[in-house]
Amino acid sequence: MPGMVVCRGCGKEFLAKRIDRQWCDECRATNAKHYQGAYDERKRGKCQDCGKAIGRRAIRCRACDNKARTQYYQRDKNPNWQGGFTRTAEGYVYRRVKKPGYKGHPYRAEHILVWEEAHGKPLPKGWVVHHLNGIKDDNRPENLLALSRGAHHKHPFPSIEPYQARIRELEMEVERLRKQIGTEL
Repeated sequence: MPGMVVCRGCGKEFLAKRIDRQWCDECRATNAKHYQGAYDERKRGKCQDCGKAIGRRAIRCRACDNKARTQYYQRDKNPNWQGGFTRTAEGYVYRRVKKPGYKGHPYRAEHILVWEEAHGKPLPKGWVVHHLNGIKDDNRPENLLALSRGAHHKHPFPSIEPYQARIRELEMEVERLRKQIGTEL
């Protein structure tokens, strides 16, 4: 991942083609000669973090380098970062919620988080959140209904029909407004 970096030796800015590059070409050549001489004399460098003896081209010992390397690729620096969201094969959206001190899994189902936020309380144990219109990534609060697991398995839902009718009305209203805005443009 190329980018502009400030050299640790001379302080000059240069284009680094690797994420861990810290020295410009001139300082790198000078350091290589210095370290080669120290290596030849059986004098090795020291880790900048812990002070242990290290090899000729190393900056840190292996343990300290592994710790430092984890900071390079966190969150948006990682090429696989999806913005804290992921989608399962079944179509459910999961959101990253890991906070300091949180011991559970770092991702939770977004429809559960939306329902808990809308109702101001956690989902009771043994309950599930049902999508009224059947679209698993439609996590609007008016589309979510919490039910006990037993009630969720009893289909069709006679008490849910008013909600489904209201959702259909709102979806038709949204479509009508989209058409109206489209004709005005």
